[in-house]
Amino acid sequence: MASRSEHAMDKRLRWMTENVTGAYNAQHPEEHPNAGKHCTNSGTCIIVCCYMNALGKVLLKGGPPKRGGSRRRPPDFARFHEFLQQCMRDFVTESSRRNWPPTPRGKTCGEEWLYEVFRCGFVHGYPRANVAWGRNLRRKRYWFSHKGRLTLNIDELVRGFQRGIDEFRRLADADTDLRDRFMEYIVAE
Repeated sequence: MASRSEHAMDKRLRWMTENVTGAYNAQHPEEHPNAGKHCTNSGTCIIVCCYMNALGKVLLKGGPPKRGGSRRRPPDFARFHEFLQQCMRDFVTESSRRNWPPTPRGKTCGEEWLYEVFRCGFVHGYPRANVAWGRNLRRKRYWFSHKGRLTLNIDELVRGFQRGIDEFRRLADADTDLRDRFMEYIVAE
C-alpha cells in the first residue's frame, strides 16, 4: 500500500502497473467454456498501448498538440512512438529485425504495426485476419508466428511495458521537470 505522501507521478505509474496486471491476470469464470484461461489479451494490449501514449506525451512535455496533427503521423502516434523510442528500445530493436508487410496505411515497421493494426485496429474496428495476440510465457520476444499468423506476445508486451515504466522513472529522475510537471503534461491537450 502506498503512503499518503506518494508523489502524483509515482501514484499514476503504480495505478498503470496495477491496471495492466489486473487485465493481464484476468481469467474466464468457472461457468465459461474456457474456465481458468486468460480472457483479456486484447484488453491488456489496449491498456498498455494507451499508457504508452500517455507517458510519451509526458516525455514530449505535453506535446505534440492534438490539433494540427497530420494524417501521415497523428499526435497520438508521435506520443506512442516517443515512449517506445525512449523506454522500450528492446521492442524497437526486435521489431526492426523483421520484414514487415505494409499496414493498411502502408507503414512497414513494428511500431506502426503495434499502433495501427493492434491498438487502433481493435479499438476502432477489428484487427486484420492474418494477425493475433497470444501468450507465450517462455518466449522472450514480442512477436512470433502461430498458425501462419503474426502474433503479438502479450506476456512479453507486459514485461516490456514494466521495464518501460522503470526506464521512464529513470528518465524522470534525470529530468526533474518530467516529475515536477507530470500532471500538467499528462493532461495537456
